[in-house]
Formats: sequence, C-alpha cells, structure tokens
Amino acid sequence: MNLIRTSAAAFAIAAVSALPAFAADAVVYEAPVVLQEDVASAIDIAFGATFTSRYVSRGVAQSDGPTLQGYVEASYDWAYIGVWASGVDIDPDKVEIDVYGGIRPTFGNLTVDIGYAHYFYDETGSCCGEFYVKPSYQFTEEFSAGLELYHDFKFDATYGVATAALALPYDFTVSGGVGTRFTGGDDIDWNVGLSYTYADLITLDLRYHDSNFDREYFVASISFDTSFNSVREMFAGGQFGGGR
Repeated sequence: MNLIRTSAAAFAIAAVSALPAFAADAVVYEAPVVLQEDVASAIDIAFGATFTSRYVSRGVAQSDGPTLQGYVEASYDWAYIGVWASGVDIDPDKVEIDVYGGIRPTFGNLTVDIGYAHYFYDETGSCCGEFYVKPSYQFTEEFSAGLELYHDFKFDATYGVATAALALPYDFTVSGGVGTRFTGGDDIDWNVGLSYTYADLITLDLRYHDSNFDREYFVASISFDTSFNSVREMFAGGQFGGGR
C-alpha cells in the first residue's frame, strides 16, 4: 500500500511539474493586429483629367472635336467605385457620366478587374449599363496584354477587345487594341498609339483609330493622373519642399 501511495504521489508531482512545459508549448490564438497606417494606406482616392482632340469609343466618335474628360475613383484594397465624365456631341446630349464599381484583385502578374458601369447623359438621362471582366497579365517588365469583355443584359449586347502595351526607353509606351461587338456581323475596330509619361503624372498620347464601319480618326490627348496617397508621398519625400 505504501508503495502505491508513493508511486501516486510521485506521478502527481511529475504531472504538476510538467504543466508549465505543456503551457509553454500550447498554441494560443492571438487576433491579428491591424495597424491604422495599414488601413490608411489601403484607402486611396485617384483622380485625373484629360483634354483630347476627339472622344472616340469602340471605333465611333462621341464628340465632333476637342473635349474635356475627368474622373474620381475611391478604393479600398481590391474594391473600388468611381465616376467618369466627358463632353459629347450626341444630340441632344452634351455630357456623358459613367458611374462604375467593382473589384480589382491581383494574383502575381495577373490582374482581374470585375465590375459594373452605368451610363447617364445630361438630357436623355439613364441610358444603359454593362457588366465587365478585364483580365491582364504582365509578361515582362516591358510587355503586358489583356482582354476586356463587356455585356449589357438589357439589350443583350456584348463587346470585347484584346489589348497590348510595350514599354519603351525614356518613358515612352506603344499600345493598341482590336475589338468587336459580337453582333453576328463582322464589325471590327482597332487603335494603336504612342504615349509619353512624365513623372507618373502627365501623359501625352497620339493615337490612330479605325474600323470597318466608320471613318478613321487621329486623336491627340494630354492627361493628368494622380491620387491622394501619391500626393502625400510626394510631400513626405520633400518633392514639394516639405521634407529634408
């Protein structure tokens, strides 16, 4: 009996002595720490403006001459929502306003943009809307290509365009695209252009548009694009005299 009691006591002492070791090895769940700076950096508002000699969309001129365009886009991580506007000459309308939103996840070199855009005009009001998916892939630092598909369920209309861009030395880029309406006919439009970007802010673009159903157009544009986070980084880096 004494042997049993001694063995039991020894076992109990050993068990109690081992508790700290087991506790040290135990996996304890800790909630992820989300820093305020991380949240702030994931939120951004991009904005820009373009002055173009002609607004051409899918091979068709939407303005008779020069016009001004602009946009504002708010984003948080993958999600975004924005408004884009342009002057037009589509009687009786003089202004087109596009409201859009979606997600833009990135998987390595692949980016997939999925969303919806609705189109409004100043006189005729709500026109129509399209769901879209736009995958693009960065094959090298210089070359990227993509596909854009748009579908209007109300009018059962689909438009697709294949795009490609090649970065050249000295901040030049050559890019273009070939599109079709998938209407059962053979309507095809295409464009090719050369652009120059200065300081990731200002872009000059010269582009040729043509199709097998409308006339050809030569379009010159100058654009300004940035975002709140980019401006903040410029000030923090002292590019506007705010840093040392």
